[in-house]
Amino acid sequence: MTRTIYCLTALLCALCLAISSQNTARAADQGIVATVNDIPITSFDIDQRLRLLEIMGNKQSGDGIRKKALDMMIDEIIKIAEAKKYKVEATDKEIDAHMLRVAKGLNTDLPGMRSKLQEQGIAISSLKQYASAQIAFARILNGKYKFKATVEPAEVDRKFAEIKEGLEKKVSTIMNDPRMKAQLVYNLVEIDLPVEDPNDTMLLQARAVEAAQLMKNFKGCGSAREAASGIFNVKIGKPIDALAAKIPKPMRQALDKVGPGKAMGPARGPKGIQVIAFCSKRTVQPPKPRYELPTREQVETAVSNEKYNAAEEKYMKAMRKTALIEYKDPVYAQP
Repeated sequence: MTRTIYCLTALLCALCLAISSQNTARAADQGIVATVNDIPITSFDIDQRLRLLEIMGNKQSGDGIRKKALDMMIDEIIKIAEAKKYKVEATDKEIDAHMLRVAKGLNTDLPGMRSKLQEQGIAISSLKQYASAQIAFARILNGKYKFKATVEPAEVDRKFAEIKEGLEKKVSTIMNDPRMKAQLVYNLVEIDLPVEDPNDTMLLQARAVEAAQLMKNFKGCGSAREAASGIFNVKIGKPIDALAAKIPKPMRQALDKVGPGKAMGPARGPKGIQVIAFCSKRTVQPPKPRYELPTREQVETAVSNEKYNAAEEKYMKAMRKTALIEYKDPVYAQP
């Protein structure tokens, strides 16, 4: 009798292991990465959430973005379940109103939002879950935990000073960048007298004589076309600004010797004979970056959001302990 019971027990254990293995394999086939109170979250769900966040202007980047998206959805399922327990879950009307606010923030309406989601292959249920969890958790904080994000004037003052100091440090860092120092700029125009055969010495000499005539008539960059009048096939380029530091030293010295309003050359160029018109020289100071400080109302909202986020992190830890979270993919089980 004892032997029979032992055999049956062993058989049941083997059967349980087989069923467990089949379930794990089935979960893997379906792309299930985790379950929360027996509600599955798939790899496809994570893909959709990342695309949804991008549409909402909260594109994720860096390592662990899929883990963050999964954690977000786990928390949402827990929040919705907790709201159902206390009968404070969001109604369809409230969810639609929340989604409408999201749509307006993206300069569209609900039909437009649905179209955007459809274009990205995102089910509307993904946004509904996000909205439902937001509403539900706000009620849980207010009802169950009696949380209120009270913001004192002194806290707003400190946050405002912190924001201002941070912006001023960024401006200071930018202004100390070598690229923000005053730069000497040469304004030049390339004037080409092309030749059909670059090996034809006689033609090159003839074009050089024409170039010398052009330089003689040159009275400034505004008169370049007039100076080239009567000379066949002259290509006058557009004015370009060249940083003095980027111009080869011999060429910069030659330009300075000629002076602004004059032409330098003629010289052999890539297309034949070339003349460089020196239009002007000036010092350019990059503009100081401007910034706009937030309003007091915006700072107060930021402080309130920080308090809300801290409370969410605190209470979600407690709520997660009572939830049954099972990771099907060990990669996502890492903290």
